[in-house]
Formats: sequence, C-alpha cells, structure tokens
Amino acid sequence: MKNISIWKDTVNEEEYPKLTEDKEVDVLIIGGGITGVSTLYQLKDSGLDVALVEQNKLGQAVTGNSTGKLSFLQNDLIDKIRNNFDDKTATLYLKSQIDAIKMAISIIEKENIDCDLRKVKSYIYTNKKSEIRKIKSLVIFLNQCGIKTYKQDVDLVKNKYMVYVEGTYIFHPIKFVYGLLKKNLFPIYENTSIKKIEKDDGFYMCYTDSNKIKAKKVVVASHYPYFNLPFLFPIKGSLEKSYLSASIYDGSPISLISYSNPFISIRTYKDYLIYLSNSHSLSSDINDKKNFEELVKKLNDLKLKPDYLWSNIDIMTNDGLPYIGEIKDNLLIGTGYNAWGLANSVLAGKILSDIIIKRENEYISLFNPKRINFSKWVGIFNDAYESIVGYVKGFCTKSDEVTYKKVNGKKVMVFDNHFLYHKCPHLGCGLIFNEVEKTWDCPCHGSRFEAHGKCLSGPANKNIVFKTDKDFS
Repeated sequence: MKNISIWKDTVNEEEYPKLTEDKEVDVLIIGGGITGVSTLYQLKDSGLDVALVEQNKLGQAVTGNSTGKLSFLQNDLIDKIRNNFDDKTATLYLKSQIDAIKMAISIIEKENIDCDLRKVKSYIYTNKKSEIRKIKSLVIFLNQCGIKTYKQDVDLVKNKYMVYVEGTYIFHPIKFVYGLLKKNLFPIYENTSIKKIEKDDGFYMCYTDSNKIKAKKVVVASHYPYFNLPFLFPIKGSLEKSYLSASIYDGSPISLISYSNPFISIRTYKDYLIYLSNSHSLSSDINDKKNFEELVKKLNDLKLKPDYLWSNIDIMTNDGLPYIGEIKDNLLIGTGYNAWGLANSVLAGKILSDIIIKRENEYISLFNPKRINFSKWVGIFNDAYESIVGYVKGFCTKSDEVTYKKVNGKKVMVFDNHFLYHKCPHLGCGLIFNEVEKTWDCPCHGSRFEAHGKCLSGPANKNIVFKTDKDFS
C-alpha cells in the first residue's frame, strides 16, 4: 500500500527550473495547481509578459489530492447557496459550474489532452430518512433549471433515496495540468516560494529567498493565501479534511456523492475505485490514524482493500461561494471552492484572465471576494473559534513516533534524527504528526510539511528545519 494519491503515482512528472534571477513581468501567477495553470493558459494570446511560480511541483498539492471530478451535482452546496442568498444566485452558480465543465471539455478536445477523461452519470444519495425531502426539493430546483434527473439505485452504498444526472465527467487532474502546458511559452518556475509581497510605486515586488519579481499584476492561485491582510482570510473560511483511498475494483464506471456530512464521494479510475469519507472540520478531529482506519473498515465492508491512502484539505467559505477576483488594485485571488475545486479552478482561470485583460465575464460579480454577506457573520466567529481550537490541540497533541524537547529554549520535534521546529511558520500553531502519511500538519490553517521538514503546501511558505537560532527569528 502507498501513502500517496493515485494521481501522483500514475503520471510522468515534468521538470521546471527554480528561479535564479530577478525578473520583471506584466503578470505573476503564484501557484501551480489547476487555478494557476488555467489562468496561464487563458492568457497565452493576451500579448502580456506572464510568469508562474510554484512552491513545490506543479499539480502536486490540493489538485493532486482531489477526487478528479467535473460535476455540477455538488452535495448540499446548491441548497446552501439557495438558503444563504436566493434561487437566482443559486441558478447562476449552477450555470457557472455547467459552463466550467463545458470549458474544460472544450480545452481537452482542442488541445488533445490525454487525461483519462470519461463521461459518467453522477449520483447523489442519502441514507437518512430526514433528507429525502431535501433531495426531492433539489431535484425540483434542477428540473426548473432545465436539468433532467433520473431515479436509480446502485449497490455501492446503502441509501434511502438516490438520483443521478448526466453531463458530468471524471479525469486525471495532474495529467490535465500538464496537458494545459503543452503549448505554453511563458516561463514557469518550480521550487520557488514567494515569501513576501510589497507594493512599490504602482508595482508589486514579490520576494523569494534570493530573488525578486516585479509585476504589474499578481494572481494568488495558491490553495490558502499565505498573507492575512488585506483579505483577512482566516475568518472568511474554514477548512475541511477528508480521507481517500484507491482500491482495485472490477465494477462499472461511476461517480457518486452523499448529500450531507460526513460526506462520501466515490468514483472509478480505470481498474480502481476511489473512495472519500470521514470529512470533518480541520480542528474538530486531529486523529488521522483513526480516520484512516475507519475508511479501511468501510472498504472491507465492500470486500476491498486499499492500494493507496491519502488525505486532502478543502476550504469552505462562509456563504458557499468561491472567492475569485480582485481583492485590491491589480492583486487577484482564486480560492475557497467548497470541495469542488476542479470545475471552479477552470472557471477561475477564465474569470481572472478576463479581469486582467479587461474583458466582460458574467460571473465576476457572483464570485467577487470583496462581497459582504451580513447573514453569515456567525461563520466568522466559528472560523475564529476553530483556529483557536486548532492552536490549542496543536500544542497538546503528541505522537509516540516523535521526541519532543527544547533546544536553546525553543520547542523542537525530533523525527528520524531530524530536528524540526514545533510551530507552523504561518501563525505559530503547533504541528501534529500524521502517522499514516508521515507529514506534519497544521490543525489551524492546513499547512503541511514532509517528515523531514520541507513545506509541501501553505499558507506556510517556509520549511520547519531546525538549523540555528536565526531560523526562528
């Protein structure tokens, strides 16, 4: 069994250099997942000078840990948007997802991208009698929007009610990322982390450890923005962790989700069944080993055993809509996809590029990151509370595989003869050792580090390797 996503293990990685010199560009894109690469792709004929930097490897963070679905049937999210806004807003959001899927398919066909694309039926179900009425209400809404639904059961899950829609797809997300870059002529830099952004005389100065990039416009396409101001992101969204597996399977192709938490998401990939479960808010449950064991038990009930095990973290916004657009002059963002990042990432690439080249897009106002929804103020307090809970748990949780000590008055973790800083470089939360995936995870805002200290995903943008006292300044 491998503790890595099946996508990372079934793709030939391409190599891009690290930035080693200062640069000046019209547009700098920070982040090499589907959002960043889609934005780069959409700007290819803009005539602008564009560059992309990625902290590690392209497509290896949230994109490479996803389920690889392109679907507009998204758990209870449509109903959340209906409740938080109105049916008109939910209808526009639904249209945006359908358009995003059509856009992705069009790009795949136009660029002849080999990403194991497959058209499938998408099922939604509930095993709770109390939710049958909610799914039936969702079906009525979908029908009013011109989407046909069909009643049918499948044997993979026990259910009280199940329907499906057509026009949805499954694919290999990392192969899609590389496919978008087949004709790319813009410079791309891997293993290049932006540590700081400053405004200077109408430009953004973006600093790495050794170099700087001067840009007229900056697109922050990282999963979780590493800066707190001006966006105040820690109180605008919560984090949800899920546990995934891939098991040898000889059944028919399928894509399936449960209506509500704890979410179940299932899809096939070639001879494998990919199974996601045990979703929870990041700080509410920090026992990764227990959650993986519960996932394996569910697989055993299906007479399956895992060949791959991994986890993923999604950002859930307070009102159910992503944040895509400009947060201040010439500083743009794409994040907060509420566990449906693949279609929304493709859409974000189009929206962000349209804003940059001043082209109209009907979804700019819908996803405006500066929107204010006063009815969701309670979500702000919940997000702040979860960060506090994560902070406390991070310093109170220990692993038997790790030695904890003080060196020169600093709390240090020792694993495999490597000395590591105990605090996350982002906001100082205590790190927890993930005993299954062998990573250090932040229970506050989701930063992850490999066992020996290299930062894998943000908002942290520094490693946690203990060398000298100056590393902690």
